[in-house]
Formats: sequence, structure tokens, C-alpha cells
Amino acid sequence: MSRTRVRRIVVLSAILAAGCAALVSATPGLSFVTTPYVRATSPVRINLKTRPHELNDVLVQQVVGQPDGYSGWHSHPGYGIVVVKSGAAALYDGDSPACNPRYVGGGEVFVEEPGHVHLVKSVGSVPYEAYATFVLPFGAAPRTDVPRPENCPCQLDNSCAQ
Repeated sequence: MSRTRVRRIVVLSAILAAGCAALVSATPGLSFVTTPYVRATSPVRINLKTRPHELNDVLVQQVVGQPDGYSGWHSHPGYGIVVVKSGAAALYDGDSPACNPRYVGGGEVFVEEPGHVHLVKSVGSVPYEAYATFVLPFGAAPRTDVPRPENCPCQLDNSCAQ
């Protein structure tokens, strides 16, 4: 048997032994329950950059939109990762020249960038339900309401009559 092959066998044996030792030393939980609500795979790599010497708040919130309901135009001061549990929504981007929506539904995830102006509208016959996790600057409000972008139709947020 070659020296290279012997080294591989020794290394693999050591890794296997370490893994078995970790399993043996693991302790079961007691009176502690974790309930996963929803999980989805992001279609893009998520890379959060915050200021390295400042604290952040983390906010997790449930979002429910009744059919034809909408969030109003707004932005967030930090990153948001939103996992859609059920229903469907149209995401309107305030920077989009034609203000065309992107649709998301149950099992999908989307990311909201800091300062990005957008509106979320529940579409379909069942409520839109999602869980959003925000990484915010310490003490910051999680949302900033903004006026409707001029490139988006007033029918989206019923601001035509105003």
C-alpha cells in the first residue's frame, strides 16, 4: 500500500472518530421546543454588510395581507429577508421605470435592501402570509413611509382620489 493511501486512511479514520465522539458527547434538550414556521431557499446569495463597530437590532415579524390589501409605499433602514409562507404577493419596485411587479408565492424568499422604496400587494383569493427578519441599525424604526413614486400608478395604493 502506498504512503499516500495510508495517509488518507489515517486522516479519514481520525475524522470518523471525531464525528462519533461528537455524537456521543451531545446532550439532549429539556423543556425546549423549536417550531420552524417556514423555510425557503433564496434565489440569490445573501450578503449582509453592516457597520462593524455598531450594534444592530434584529426584528422578526409576521406579515399578513388580506386579498387586495397592500403595504403602502415604504422602505427599511436595514436589510430584510422575507420568507413567504402562503398566498401570493406582487412586489412593486419604486425604481422600476414601468413599475412592473414581480410575483412571489408560498415557499419563496426575497430580500429587501436598505432604503429600497417598494410596495407589497396581496394578490389572489387567500391572504398573503410571510415572516420577515430585519437587521436594523440600533434603535431605528423598522419602516419609513414614503410618497408614491411618480412612475407608479395611483391605483396601486388608491392615492388617485387624494
